[in-house]
Order: sequence, then C-alpha cells, then structure tokens
Amino acid sequence: MQIRGDVKRVKMIYKEWIRIPEPFRKFVWDSLNGKAPLESIILKVLMYGKFEDIKKLYEMYPEETYTTAFRYPEIKRGIKFWLKRWRDGKADNTGKGNTKKI
Repeated sequence: MQIRGDVKRVKMIYKEWIRIPEPFRKFVWDSLNGKAPLESIILKVLMYGKFEDIKKLYEMYPEETYTTAFRYPEIKRGIKFWLKRWRDGKADNTGKGNTKKI
C-alpha cells in the first residue's frame, strides 16, 4: 500500500478494555488475558473479517463500528457502503440487496 502526503495517527476513541467476543478471537492475536481495547477489536474485524463477521460486529456494537470505520482511511469503501446501508435500514440481512421479484 502506497501512502502519499502527511499521514496522521488516528487516536482511539473507544479505549475501554472488553472481553473479546468468541467469534472475533481469531482476529485479535495481541490480547491480554482475553481482553483488548474495543476499537482495536473493531478495527481488526473490519480489516480481516468476512461479511458475516462484520455484520455480527455491527449488530453487537453499531455506533462504535460505524464511527470507527469512517475514521480510518484503510477501511475499504465496500465495508463503509454496507455500514451506511445497515445504519439507514436499507439493507436486508443477507447482504445481497433487495431480492423481491416483481
């Protein structure tokens, strides 16, 4: 990944240490006693998780996931698209869009 211009460090907002939920343990390799900062967990799931993982994360921490995704430039725009859809209530649960036949 090539970076141009000034790169500024993004400061964490969600610093509270929480127990890592079971489905996300595979993404957090640097935990202490099974705990990690919430924002660190969210960021790793957004970067390395599958669609289903991200959906589950959003269901557990909707505001935190949305806010974190839009603060970090390395989060892919497709992920941001689905987070916006889920927040606006425009997406179904499958991630395949509206599948109703006319």
